[in-house]
Amino acid sequence: ADAINDGLRTNEWFVTGRGLPQYFSDAFTFSDPDVSLDGIEPYCRQVRRLFDQETSRCEVVCCSATAPNTITVVWRNSGKVNIGPLGVELKPYVVTTTLKTDPTDGLIMSQVDDFVSDGPGLLLYQLPLLRPLAGPPAPSAEALRERCNFATCALAA
Repeated sequence: ADAINDGLRTNEWFVTGRGLPQYFSDAFTFSDPDVSLDGIEPYCRQVRRLFDQETSRCEVVCCSATAPNTITVVWRNSGKVNIGPLGVELKPYVVTTTLKTDPTDGLIMSQVDDFVSDGPGLLLYQLPLLRPLAGPPAPSAEALRERCNFATCALAA
């Protein structure tokens, strides 16, 4: 978990696509509520294409081994995605990523991202005058860390 934590804090590969292939199995799979991909290279290419590389941030709140062969990462996603001619600015939100590792070699076999998607809030967030109607963005990563149980990566209410 320490190597993953260090790599994510340096490379922010969940939004940059600058993954560290030495930590991933050849059988790696990715899924989130919208997408499924096989292989670390296709995952990294897709992430680079989707997220605006100037503005996107993956701010790690917690990265811990939370069960056998399981690393949980809680992170704050913000910035823009490359959708449409001008891109779409994300209302900052929290993602919980579950990485499953191979018990024999410790390499990451799968990544599952879980988050709450707020379509109407995302649309309202595009117009600065309407942002108050979109609801509050996720708190800062620092504020989230203050509410975090680092053994489980659970956030207190």
